[in-house]
Amino acid sequence: MNLFESNSTYEELIQHMEEYGYSSCHIQHVKREMKWLSASQDAYGISSYEEACRLRSLETESAEMKEQFRSIYSLFRRYAFYGTLSTPTREPFFRQDTYSQLAPYFQNILDLYKEDSVRRGLKPGTYKSSISACSGLFLHCQKEGCGMLEDITEDIVLSYFCDESGKPALSPSTKVNIASVFHADLGMYTNAARTILAYLPALNRRRKNIQYLTEEEMSSVKDVLVSEKSSITLRNRAIGMLLFFTGMRSSDIAGLAFSDIDWEKEEIRIFQKKTGNELVLPLTASIGNAIYDYITMERPKSDSKRIFLCEQTPHGPISAGTVGNAAGKVYKAAAVRQGEHDRKGAHLFRHNLAVSFSRNNIPRPVISATLGHADPDSLDHYLFADITHLRDCAISIECYPVGKEVFSI
Repeated sequence: MNLFESNSTYEELIQHMEEYGYSSCHIQHVKREMKWLSASQDAYGISSYEEACRLRSLETESAEMKEQFRSIYSLFRRYAFYGTLSTPTREPFFRQDTYSQLAPYFQNILDLYKEDSVRRGLKPGTYKSSISACSGLFLHCQKEGCGMLEDITEDIVLSYFCDESGKPALSPSTKVNIASVFHADLGMYTNAARTILAYLPALNRRRKNIQYLTEEEMSSVKDVLVSEKSSITLRNRAIGMLLFFTGMRSSDIAGLAFSDIDWEKEEIRIFQKKTGNELVLPLTASIGNAIYDYITMERPKSDSKRIFLCEQTPHGPISAGTVGNAAGKVYKAAAVRQGEHDRKGAHLFRHNLAVSFSRNNIPRPVISATLGHADPDSLDHYLFADITHLRDCAISIECYPVGKEVFSI
């Protein structure tokens, strides 16, 4: 038995790696693993690359070696499946989702919830989050000996949500996602589901302090983005331009394709990953020039329809995480938000755009439309950082006696 079709397949893989610019050191590691796999797969009865990776990982305590094995066997599997290395590398190697560990009874309930969600027109991202959250509860109940909904007691549910001291261990959003499953039409399971719904604990939503860009920080970031002498790459500059001036989500920037840009009409037209709704944004000269400079001067040669590619070989399309990394490099180049607890993510730009619009008295519907919100109420979360208008709501304390010692501390 040979996981590769023949020795020629192995030789082709090595040739492809050389063509895509893999280092000679990494190629040597790949040759070592291919030699081990050829000698060991029959002896150990290895039938998959995942299984081979697990066996090799058990032979070492080094985290670095374990990661190297994972990288190499992921490459083996990708090449064996696609026949090329020019494919996205973000695909997970091992899939250990909670749903797959459930008994068919509980899986059937979640399948019914998915069918009901599709009928009601919910977006996949919405019902997938609920399925993931409820899978965790069902797996806990399953481990507690529950074979059906009627076996689930209030104590079992509370033990999942709370720690040993009785304090909440899960977030309120997790409870909301779980509750949405039991609120749905689950056919013959609906009545039992309503009973469990009453077992869910009351969890108060906690509102975090929202960090925002100050005017000085915005000025520094803008200087870095518009300056031709900036230390950031053309790719990260173009990504920063999109983040700063459009407020696009990381997933939408990562998925931006050549067909999404209309150079003649000066528009960016996309279907948002999160909502599925169409969003049309103006392609200003500064954004257009930054994207054009990246495409013509820095972008690796590739047949990919995506605009932004990884800087390392094999130069596949970037992920949303890469957009976040690019944002971090923009902050670093601007010498802002470098404190230990300072927020540095790409989503901060989205907050900044909403607050900037609000400060300039742009109507809420216009702000929501620019950000691509499906629900206008989603804007409330962003405007919690609008200090300018929040100060207008402050009540003066001049009429209240305050001891002098308060101000002497």
